Formats: sequence, structure tokens, C-alpha cells
Amino acid sequence: VNAQQESQFASSFQNPYIYNPAAGGMSSVAQVDLIARMQWVGYGGGPKTINFSAHSVVGSKESPAMDAYNQAGKFMYGRPKVTTGKLKHVVGGRVLSDEIGVFNRVAVSGSYAIHLPVTKDFNLGVGIGLGWSNHNINQKRVVLYDQQDDIYTNALAGSQQHRLDANAGLVFYGKGLFFGASMTNALKNRAKFNGLETESFYNRHFYLNLAYGIKAGKLTIEPGVIAKFAENAPVNLDFGARFLYKNAIWLGVYGRTSNNLVFQFGTTLVENIYLSYSYEHSVGRIKNAASGTHEIQLGIYIGKRVAKVKPQIEEPAPQDTTTPEAPVEEKKEE
Repeated sequence: VNAQQESQFASSFQNPYIYNPAAGGMSSVAQVDLIARMQWVGYGGGPKTINFSAHSVVGSKESPAMDAYNQAGKFMYGRPKVTTGKLKHVVGGRVLSDEIGVFNRVAVSGSYAIHLPVTKDFNLGVGIGLGWSNHNINQKRVVLYDQQDDIYTNALAGSQQHRLDANAGLVFYGKGLFFGASMTNALKNRAKFNGLETESFYNRHFYLNLAYGIKAGKLTIEPGVIAKFAENAPVNLDFGARFLYKNAIWLGVYGRTSNNLVFQFGTTLVENIYLSYSYEHSVGRIKNAASGTHEIQLGIYIGKRVAKVKPQIEEPAPQDTTTPEAPVEEKKEE
């Protein structure tokens, strides 16, 4: 199979951990993220993807644990700041469900990363992930011209494949700059049907991610680009910019070399919850057959809980309300 085989996401600029196991923990809080993507709505068999991920810094003697975040529960609170200049250990995990036509995939993975301070303003991180996935054919979606197709019945019907795989990545970040490089499908497993090996592979995919935030008062402009490479497949680029207000509300406009335009709006909500919606419009040939792609991202930042200390109110000292006794005069003896 000579094509990009990994799932596509419009939210990867907000959550680069999707493709890069080293990209978690850049802020010293935990991030839990859920993405639901419905691609080519109106076109039968369009991809449907659900991605759940979570990552967090973990404490040790050399690495402090999480920071506090929005303890007052303010509305539209700014996203957590990137922390640098200290050692960080980061753990994370991801669960993915992907449907494309008759093919289904479920994947589970875990990751570990270490972030080292280069200077007080920049950190360098490396990470690795290990996972398991199941690939199968949904027979309910298979349409056969010949119901007595022996080739399909013997080779494909009910077939599935379990495989172990690995991914790796590195990040360099600080002062508004983010650079990431990563690889998925590192083991390049061969595709199998009912135990029979084919000439197709789950190709290695490589990602380069570059973004930089430029502050202008309460507004931040963050141009970025993601380059996607796969063996024996054309290079795909996602490029554009996000416009953030008070680091809490953002509007993104991106283009893809696969003839797609992406429009995105997101905001932090009550407490530590954030929400974004992306609409992806195809300007290629498929635009006449589908009404576009919709993607919703819902997440939460979890910081260290700080016990709230109630102020001590000193009670006034009790006042003496007794009436003083009049002095008694002593009688002199005559």
C-alpha cells in the first residue's frame, strides 16, 4: 500500500502528542484530550476517527510534579504556560479507533519522555512509545458482485491482524518556539490476511513540526507547518496560522497540499476545559461528492490541587461590663 496510512487531524497543532511521544508535558500540567473526526461527510464509507490521549509530568527527586492551574475556576482562563529550564519526566497514553471503508483499526499505546533543560529558556525532549493494534475487515460493509466469491471467502472474510509497534520523537521548545520530529510504524510490519503475508507494509511515517508564537499585546500570532512523509508516497504539508486572544480564544486557518482548507475555532471554557471545532473543506475532485470534514476536540488541563486556607478571624477580647465599686472611706477614731 503506497499512501499515507496514518489518521489525519486538524487538531495536531494544539496537541502534537498525537504524532510525537516526546511532545507531552511541555506544560507542567496533565492534559486529557478527546478528538472525534468525521471525514468526507455525505460520502459513503468516509473515514471516522476517535482519538483519546493523555499525558502528564511525573514527580521525582530531580523533577518537580505538576503546577497549579486555574484554582479559582475562572471562565476563559488562559492555556497553561510552557515550562522550561528544568528536568521533566513525562508519561502518556493513547487509544485510537479508525474506520475507513471496510477496514477498522483499534490501537492502544503508551509512552515515556524525558525533557532536559538546554538553558533556562529552552528544553530538549526525547520520547518513545510502544503499542498494540488490531486491523480487521468489517464484513457488514463489504459489497460483493458475486456472493459466491471464493477468493474473498477464503482469504479475506473475517480476517484480522494483531501487531506490536513502536514510535519515537524529539522536541525542542521555549520562548514561543516549538520544533518536533517523530516517526510512527517504526517496525514496518507486513500486512497479513488470515495469517497469509502480503507484499504490503504498514509504512513508516515521518513528521516535522515547526511553530512560533509572535506576541502583539493581548494577541498572539502563531504560524506553523507540519510536513508528513511516508515511504513511496507524496509529501503532505499542513501550513497556516493560529490567532490567539489572551491565550484563551483562538482562530486557525490552514491549508493542505492534499487540496483541503481548514477553518478552526477554539476556546477555554469553565474551570479547566477547552473546546475546538474544525471544518475542513475539500477543493479537489471529491468536493462534489462530500460536504466536508468535521472535527471536534474536547479536553481538560489538570493541575496540582492547592488546599485553600481560610483566613483566621481574630475574635475581639471580651469587655468587662461590671460596675466598679465605690471607694470606702475609713472613719477616724476621736
